[in-house]
Amino acid sequence: MMFTSLIQTLLDRGRGIHGYRALAEAAYDKAGTAPEAAAYFMLAKEAEDFVDFTERMPVPAHELDAMFKRISADAAALDAAYEGGDAAAVLAVLTRMAQDAARLRGA
Repeated sequence: MMFTSLIQTLLDRGRGIHGYRALAEAAYDKAGTAPEAAAYFMLAKEAEDFVDFTERMPVPAHELDAMFKRISADAAALDAAYEGGDAAAVLAVLTRMAQDAARLRGA
């Protein structure tokens, strides 16, 4: 549960910009030293993108809920893939996260 434990940051700091900024910082710190650097980096990037997108503008509650569900599901998928020890499963989750980030960037 190494990735889903980062989601606690959002529960502790709130599911708004400050919580996502704290999650991004924590995940970037882990990415600098952990063997699972790519996974931590993708979670950090996902949180940071949310901050960048929503900074200085009100965010409807349904968007906050959707982002929380998305990042929570991504963290759980990463946990499951790493715990299963299947490199192909890890790569599949990371690839999907990268594709989602690329799509959302163009939206």
